[in-house]
Amino acid sequence: MNDIFISYAHVDNESLTEGQKGWISQFHRTLEIRLRQLLGENPRIWRDMKLSGTDIFDEKIINEFGQTKLMVSIVSPRYVNSEWCNRELNEFYNQAEEGLGIRVGEKSRIIKVVKTPVEGDGTGGSAHGIFNSLLGFEFFDIDPDSGRVREFNEEFGHEAKRNYLERVYDLAHEITGILKEMGGDGPSAEPTANKTGRVVYLADVTSDLKAERDRIRRELLERGHTVLPDRPLPLEAEEATELISDYLSRSHLAIHLIGNRYGIVPEGGEVSLIELQSALAAKRSEQDSLPRLLWMAPDNEPDSDRHKQFIDNLQNSSEGMATTELLVGQIEDVKNQAIKQLVVEEKQPEEAKPDPSALGQAEDDGEKRIYLICDQQDEEAIEPLEDYLFDQGYEVKIPQFDGDEDAFVQVHQDNLKFCDGVLIFFGECSGQWVEMKLMDLLKAPGYGRTKPLTAKAVYVGPPDNRRKSRFRTRTADVIQGGESIDGSQLKPFLDKVNQSKGGMK
Repeated sequence: MNDIFISYAHVDNESLTEGQKGWISQFHRTLEIRLRQLLGENPRIWRDMKLSGTDIFDEKIINEFGQTKLMVSIVSPRYVNSEWCNRELNEFYNQAEEGLGIRVGEKSRIIKVVKTPVEGDGTGGSAHGIFNSLLGFEFFDIDPDSGRVREFNEEFGHEAKRNYLERVYDLAHEITGILKEMGGDGPSAEPTANKTGRVVYLADVTSDLKAERDRIRRELLERGHTVLPDRPLPLEAEEATELISDYLSRSHLAIHLIGNRYGIVPEGGEVSLIELQSALAAKRSEQDSLPRLLWMAPDNEPDSDRHKQFIDNLQNSSEGMATTELLVGQIEDVKNQAIKQLVVEEKQPEEAKPDPSALGQAEDDGEKRIYLICDQQDEEAIEPLEDYLFDQGYEVKIPQFDGDEDAFVQVHQDNLKFCDGVLIFFGECSGQWVEMKLMDLLKAPGYGRTKPLTAKAVYVGPPDNRRKSRFRTRTADVIQGGESIDGSQLKPFLDKVNQSKGGMK
């Protein structure tokens, strides 16, 4: 039985320069090598070696389809307009439906490789109905300035070669999984079990983040996780809502990458697919505590007022934030945090809950506790404020800066859980750092806090600058401090601390 049939239009294998290998021939060779490395044996790949300049359908091909596991269709303008390429596609589809079935688990036996984008809906002819439900492996990008299509090719320099090989590796990984699940001569009676059983909803993104999403997807798949969506999201709002909700109900983690673009609004909808996915995931998190990782570009420049409003809403909304981690910085942090979280979930350790008294945080000892949060570079600058609060009779807790990261995170969460008030110090740190700590306040219920945190404020200390003098937020009170501590400025915050005393139940 053949493993793979490559369906393509002849013109897409014509070389641009004399002596250069055609794109299809190069693709065939590279894919075969990578599959050999992953499978540990030679894959059986075949294609119609078209020698003429026209696409002539060979009737002998359809006789082989019943003995072929997968079809890889190389999509291009010529392909979707070719009568014979469309016939190849339809013949394989029909024989697959009548035989072993068109899907293996949740994967299609037809794989779409987009060599050159097609104007309009991305497909044409009778291929549209088949391709519309398939995720494509795009072997191109679009120059954001000129709009020019740049195909990935080993011949076009280092970056183009790297992009090309990455995409081939993604494709080979997908094919390997399907072939292994099919087993010998057809799909196994029982699908191969996922290595971890973890399902990740990796939200669809706008084009400016597609490469980054692909890299995260690749890492998750290689670690044995299932990544959804595994097919294009519908462009009709009601259908998209239903499918996204279904995916989220099956997921153990949701990841959202928010870039500079708002994205398309599906037919009949009021918000973009990017915002729709985020809203549905937030609702799921609120109802079922679905963990979320939400990443925003540190140099975010929204392309529209709608996108700016969407980002503002993300930063100020409390829905689902108890189980949401907001990341601003290197996108590599998303992958690392996702892997770490999935491993923790998989192990599900039975750890004893920390003893509040052992932490010096027992709620019944009469102490009023203030968690004074600062960046490590401001550790010395907070000392006057720390001393003042202590002299007023408060137990002051500060972040732990030594030890490993896990210990730091645990102390931070415990302090948010047991404190009577939180005071965030805005000194040398960035405004983004302050925003991230404000988001942490919304997560306190997810750390075990059962009583609302009402005493919360940002203390704006030196050095002075225009940005800090204009700082404001609806999440907490803002105290514009000076070079010396002014007790009258702190009094409203401390009154709330005194009123909230009682801590956690």
